[in-house]
Amino acid sequence: MKIPVIQDKDFIIYLEYYKDLFWLHTDVFKWSSEVKKRFLSRLDQLQQAMNTELLGLVDNDKLEKFGKAIGFKFYQTVLGFDKQEYKVFIRRNKWAV
Repeated sequence: MKIPVIQDKDFIIYLEYYKDLFWLHTDVFKWSSEVKKRFLSRLDQLQQAMNTELLGLVDNDKLEKFGKAIGFKFYQTVLGFDKQEYKVFIRRNKWAV
């Protein structure tokens, strides 16, 4: 189940804990350079406080481009419940000790 952890007038960031990993979900209502800065600042704060990596399941080119823009990198390909292959992207924890 995804849980909203950051709510902003322009976006919502959710986390889902699945198989001992944190998966990022987001709804973006408006995207601009100002919103991107605020989004990244809030995401950095969250990730630093949690001290963990974040993962994202990518199923289309637009989502892949968005993931790369916010610091995610390709990690691996997985087979979904629907027998389709999906890309998993990871955002490393740059604050890890």
